[in-house]
Amino acid sequence: MKFDKDFLDKLFEQATMNHKFRQCFDLRTSEADISQRMLIALLPGTVVPIHRHENTTESVICLCGKLDVVIYEEVAAY
Repeated sequence: MKFDKDFLDKLFEQATMNHKFRQCFDLRTSEADISQRMLIALLPGTVVPIHRHENTTESVICLCGKLDVVIYEEVAAY
């Protein structure tokens, strides 16, 4: 698959129609793939709630625009 300007424009257009101002494109190759590989168009005003994906890895790569990221350190309870 080619991720060109037309593809990204369509993904962003779909995001404008979503009440959360975002649209996901799944990059996983099968249902057995438990990774978090997705291409996500995030429009200004969208909020991604604090969440955690246990037993998986997650990477964020910004293709265009900018992101504000807040990382919370987990503190062990005693």
